[in-house]
Amino acid sequence: MRRTNADDCIQKRILEAWSLVFTNLAVELSDLRTTYVSDQGILDVLKGVSLSVPQGQIFGIIGRSGAGKSTLLRCLNGLERPVSGEIFIQQQSLIHVTKIDRRKILHKIGTVFQHFNLLSRRTVLQNIALPLEFMGMPADEITVKAQKIAALVGLSDKHNAYPRQLSGGQRQRVAIARALVSDVTLLLCDEFTSALDPETSLEILSLLRDLNQRLGITIVLVTHDISVIREICDQVCVLDQGHVVETGSVESILLRPQHEVTQSLVSHLFIKDLPRAIHDSIHDAPLENDYVVLRLMFSDTTAFQPAIASIIQKFNVPINIIVGSLGHVREATFGSMVVTMPTEGLSKGDSFLSEILTYFNTHHIAAEILGYIPSP
Repeated sequence: MRRTNADDCIQKRILEAWSLVFTNLAVELSDLRTTYVSDQGILDVLKGVSLSVPQGQIFGIIGRSGAGKSTLLRCLNGLERPVSGEIFIQQQSLIHVTKIDRRKILHKIGTVFQHFNLLSRRTVLQNIALPLEFMGMPADEITVKAQKIAALVGLSDKHNAYPRQLSGGQRQRVAIARALVSDVTLLLCDEFTSALDPETSLEILSLLRDLNQRLGITIVLVTHDISVIREICDQVCVLDQGHVVETGSVESILLRPQHEVTQSLVSHLFIKDLPRAIHDSIHDAPLENDYVVLRLMFSDTTAFQPAIASIIQKFNVPINIIVGSLGHVREATFGSMVVTMPTEGLSKGDSFLSEILTYFNTHHIAAEILGYIPSP
C-alpha cells in the first residue's frame, strides 16, 4: 500500500509526541528482565519491570529484601546487563549503543552505595577528585571543582581530613560529593542511609533534597525503609519478587496503598505504639460480639473536621479511640488513628459498616479495616 502525505503527517506527529514524552523523562525502563545462575538453576530476578522517572524528581524504589531493588539500580549504572528489555537514560538507549556512547552516558550517572567505599589513604578532597582524575582533567581544574562540590555538601573545613577522622554522616557527604563532581544529571542511591543513625539520616536526606532543588538533578533511590520514602520522594515504585506491584505519588502510595505488599510496608509508619494486647488479639473474620478495628488516615486539611463526632451522631454507634499520632509526608502533616466499634451495634451488618467507611472516604479520611477483636 502506497503511503500518502496524510500518513507521513500522522507518523511525524506520533514521533513528535513520543519525543515530547521522553524529553520530560530522565529514565525509562521497558520490560526489563535479569537472571542469575545458581546451584538450583536459572533464577529470575527482574521479571518485566517497566517504569518512568520524570526529569528532576526524587524517585523512590522500595520493597522487601530480595525484591530486586539493588539489581535494578545496578542495571541503571551499567554494573549489570539485563537479559532483555530496554533502558533509556534521557532519551538515549543504554543497551543498544556503542561502547563509546555507553561510556558517555554512564559519565553522567553518579552512584552512592550502601557503604561509603572511600579510599582510606586519600583525603576528603582527593576522594572527591577521583572521578575527575580518571577523566583526565587538568590538576588545577580538579582542585577548583573538588573544592566547589565539597562546599556544596558542607565539607569546606574538611579538605585535608582522612576518612578515619570523619563521622558516618561526613563520610556519606564525601561519597555524595564524589558521585556529583563530574556534573552528573542522574544520581543513584543504594540503601544509602542504612549505616547511619536516625538523626544523621535526616540530615543526609535534607542534603539530597537541597541538591535536587539547587542543581535540578534527578535522584533514584532504593531502600527498604518507608520513612526514607516519606521524607523526600516525589514518586515511589513498590517492587515485590521482581515485579512492579504499585507506583504513584508518595502521598497516594503511603495514604491509600492498594497492594498488600505496600499495605504491609506502610502499616506501622504512623502508628507504632498499638497496645500489644490489642495487636495480638486482632483476627480477620468477625465473631459474635466482636469489635471492628479501623485505621483512619487524615491530612492537615481534614484534621479539624469533627468526623468521629459526626459518625457517632449520624449512625448512632459508639466509637472508642485506641491510639493516635501525627506524622508527615514531605512538607504535609498527616494524622493516623486506630478506633474500634462494636459489631453488635452495627445492626444492619456489613452494608452498614460499608456505609460508615464510605462516609469517612467522602470526607477525605482514608479508612481501613485492620480486623476484629473480642469485646472488652
